[in-house]
Amino acid sequence: MPGVKNLKSRRRSRESALQALYHCDSLGDFSSAARDAFTTHFQGQGELGEGDDSSSISADSFFNEIVLGVTENLERIDDTIGLASVHWSLSRMSMVDRNILRIATYELMVRDDVPPKVAINEAIEIAKCFAAPDATMFINGVLDKVAEHLSLKTEAGFVQRAAKVSGA
Repeated sequence: MPGVKNLKSRRRSRESALQALYHCDSLGDFSSAARDAFTTHFQGQGELGEGDDSSSISADSFFNEIVLGVTENLERIDDTIGLASVHWSLSRMSMVDRNILRIATYELMVRDDVPPKVAINEAIEIAKCFAAPDATMFINGVLDKVAEHLSLKTEAGFVQRAAKVSGA
């Protein structure tokens, strides 16, 4: 079980990933050049990676895995969010909400090391800091549907990924 310091570090990585994806989304460019420009600029300004003496954001493997994972799976992630967000197209969502949903959906789809409940709770906590006040309910509802769509949630609650993988 990760310690509190690791959880805070992962939260910081998710928040930085949100900022990087927001940057790319605002440019309409999710290329490696756009991602690298973001990291280089903000790391150079001292705005990322603060509070962690051991590494900068460019060396943060969890940050890099999230940003790369979302951008490499963007179409699949967006399709999944689209199926889960009834009456809301991605283009109608705020960029902050859209990218919070992308990060959590990536974690739900790909990251076996992040329990579904944690991915959803982290998205809600990040939304409390970065999104509009009413966004947390919207994000929770969409991610709940994403988890159902991915068969990670049943009426009884969240299933363990190991059980899902083994065919249970």
